[in-house]
Amino acid sequence: MKSPCVNAVYKKSKATNERKTAGLDKIHCKLLKIAAEIIAPSLTQIFDKTISSSIFPTHWKLARVTPIFKKGKKDEVDNYRPTSVISAVAKIFEKLTCEQLYEYLNSNNLISASQSGFRSLHITLTALTETTDKWSINIDNGLLNGVIFIDLKKAFDTIDHTILLRKLQMYGIDQNGI
Repeated sequence: MKSPCVNAVYKKSKATNERKTAGLDKIHCKLLKIAAEIIAPSLTQIFDKTISSSIFPTHWKLARVTPIFKKGKKDEVDNYRPTSVISAVAKIFEKLTCEQLYEYLNSNNLISASQSGFRSLHITLTALTETTDKWSINIDNGLLNGVIFIDLKKAFDTIDHTILLRKLQMYGIDQNGI
């Protein structure tokens, strides 16, 4: 991964939603937004050091977790989802990293054309429409459609990090970055 430039850090700091809650470090988003021009060079150096050392600061990993009620009976634990509030500085670093990773994957055609979720200019409704059209063509041609639906609500909790890291390495992303 490349170190972000001061201008990119400035823009992300300036774009911070000032109404978001501060993390455990008590650095408010409004402060980052107001002081963006002044703190961008220092944040850039911190981000650069984080990338070059491959050490993610421990305090950026800490979060205040709050259970948010979804639906159903309020006395059942499964009816709540946890929300985590992390450091605003960590969020800026995360967004810059995400943009760089997404750009790399996109420019190297490593994202499937069928991937619609979490991509700009791609909506799941379009994917569903395309799939339905394919099913209709199959039916018109006398073919059967086999469909498997999988509930991935809690997929994040089941990710095998060893497999994920191996997969990223296959795509040219390793401990030293892209």
